[in-house]
Amino acid sequence: MTKLDGADGVAKAAGRLKADAELKKLMARYYQGVFWAKRVRRPIAWITSGTPVEPLYAMGIVPVYPENYGAILGSRKVAAEFCEIAEGAGYSHDLCSYARGSIGSMMADRGPLGGRGLPAPDLLISTKNICNVVVKWWEVIARHYGKPLFVLDVPYVAEEPATPHQLAYVRGQLEEMIAFLERHTHRRLSMSRLVPVLKRSTETVALWERVQACRRASPSPASALDMFTNMFPIVTLRGTEDAVRYYRMLAEELDERVRRHEGPVPDERFRLVWDNIAIWHNFRLVKYFHERGAVFVGETYTNAWGAYEFSPEDYRDPLAAMARQYSSVLLNVGPAVRLARLVKMCRDYRADGVVFHSNRSCKTYSLSQYILARGIQEQLGRPTLFIEADMTDPRAYADAAVKTRVDAYLEILDGRRADDAGGVAGTGAGRASAAGGTV
Repeated sequence: MTKLDGADGVAKAAGRLKADAELKKLMARYYQGVFWAKRVRRPIAWITSGTPVEPLYAMGIVPVYPENYGAILGSRKVAAEFCEIAEGAGYSHDLCSYARGSIGSMMADRGPLGGRGLPAPDLLISTKNICNVVVKWWEVIARHYGKPLFVLDVPYVAEEPATPHQLAYVRGQLEEMIAFLERHTHRRLSMSRLVPVLKRSTETVALWERVQACRRASPSPASALDMFTNMFPIVTLRGTEDAVRYYRMLAEELDERVRRHEGPVPDERFRLVWDNIAIWHNFRLVKYFHERGAVFVGETYTNAWGAYEFSPEDYRDPLAAMARQYSSVLLNVGPAVRLARLVKMCRDYRADGVVFHSNRSCKTYSLSQYILARGIQEQLGRPTLFIEADMTDPRAYADAAVKTRVDAYLEILDGRRADDAGGVAGTGAGRASAAGGTV
């Protein structure tokens, strides 16, 4: 750890989180547990990130997330290899790279988990609250393994709150999902086992929110590099003691960093928010921002996982609470709702601008981004940057071109800072427009 000027109480540079070592062990234990479950014939369900996971844990069903596996393929830089296998079988290069990588690994019957791919599912659940691709993707998996598939239908929520009719419909869908799980696993869902899982989910989410809140400090004790990798427990292990223990440790480490004025970019020049999924194959780009004094203090992707808290009143009707939560997930709401959440995040974390990852793979996430960028400029007067890339496929990424845009964007932010210091007249959108608005 490097001390900047030798005086106590000044901002200090911090390296990777100590918790990272425990995170690697946690991930290894999870995947070892999945393979062990297969050997002892404990039911394994492949589910989407938009699936309520609490009933599965309460029933002793092991949830497996092919989307998380896709992120692993990207971070280990083997996604292109498996995407090409799927493309060779006729799957379009324009499809989601999580789907292509996962399907390619499934077809090749190998992957980066000790040379193996994911263990075969016993049943599958897909959801319509993320995108339509996951439905077709899960149909491919179900046909390949000859296993039953349930599709949880969740109507689009253009404006919050969802209507009573929508929520009643989703609650009914959840009842059907649980009946599907009971029918195909011969296990019953009991409230005596579900409520403790809900309590652990709530505790996990509260700790995740505490971790995120630490980033309001300056210097921010963590950046996008830390938070994207630390999503694994809240996505995969929400509702377990492992997730609670891990986030308690992470929160304590970040609290300590705040007290010691430590962060990945101690001499923060710019505080930014990232929109869309990470570029898993190229975290060097985040470091490129750091080297120029810019730190990410929030991400819409990681922020979205703070929505799954249950109140004591919810324990009387958990399905109604799940219907409410899973209807309003980030990719199932209209642009106005997404913009309101993004504006709030920028204000809460005192962000100087927003970086939009225009993600070739995720059309659902990327489609509204220019509406959001215009809203950010109009409401907050803050410049925005667009980066074209793909979350796991490096073939859709041009490093030099992206860095040129980053440099231009940071120059705009520098110019605005100089204008502010010089007392340039005008506020908000006027200044943003004069400075270039969107790069």
